[in-house]
Amino acid sequence: MSQHISPNLDQGLERFKQFLAGKPPERLFSWPTCHPVYPTGFCPCDQAWPATLWFYFRSTLLLTALKLPFNTLKIAMLRWSGAQVGRDVFISTDVWIDPSFPELLTIEDEVMLGVGVRIFLHAFDRDHFEAGRVLLRKGVIIGGFAIIGHGVEIGEGAVVTAGAVAGRDVPAGRAAIGNPARTVPLRNPQTVESESHE
Repeated sequence: MSQHISPNLDQGLERFKQFLAGKPPERLFSWPTCHPVYPTGFCPCDQAWPATLWFYFRSTLLLTALKLPFNTLKIAMLRWSGAQVGRDVFISTDVWIDPSFPELLTIEDEVMLGVGVRIFLHAFDRDHFEAGRVLLRKGVIIGGFAIIGHGVEIGEGAVVTAGAVAGRDVPAGRAAIGNPARTVPLRNPQTVESESHE
């Protein structure tokens, strides 16, 4: 076998197809591949040219919409691309969401994404491909320029602060700060208010 061909590619692509369809329900998919400078078979750009053109067209539409200030358009484009998006979601300008596999993204109700947020849904390493479902639970706030890695779940009511890099799950009701992000308790707004009056 050539070193430029992903091992057991047909089996891997079939499993990945099932993963994208939600069967099995795991959050992470991983498969050995050749070095990603060569066609791995997992990138939408590795398909036949009509499918590759469609991928680039769809990606351009989605990424353009995400840069604009029109929230309704962003939500519509994400849903059209396959993402699950709840009600009362706000997406700021210049957000980047991995256009390769938007069907792996779930944004529940009352979520806010700050300016310049980046959400990754897949990654290539030197010898393997990974993709992961990203779940932003109800009431999540993602601060400006924060990065969310593939396969990460941000729990209900959690906050990822500005510039944080969340490569692991953030439990409900906690805040993720720093790079790499560590979680800390959320400050109670009543406590902050009483401290400011003392």
